[in-house]
Amino acid sequence: MAIPEDIDDAISLVARSPKRTKVKGTEVEEHDLQSLIEADRYIAAKNASSKNHLGLRFVKITPPGAS
Repeated sequence: MAIPEDIDDAISLVARSPKRTKVKGTEVEEHDLQSLIEADRYIAAKNASSKNHLGLRFVKITPPGAS
């Protein structure tokens, strides 16, 4: 298993792996849906905030016929 280089990779790795496992009884417990949704929102928000424009686009609008 590769070691994640940043927190986003670590969160993604933890979200993909099981929450708890048992070997002899072969029991696997997955993460609950709420924590997966929270992890996805965190990563999406962090990716959006890392862009220069922070999700905003500025456009100059000129009406037709105006010079």
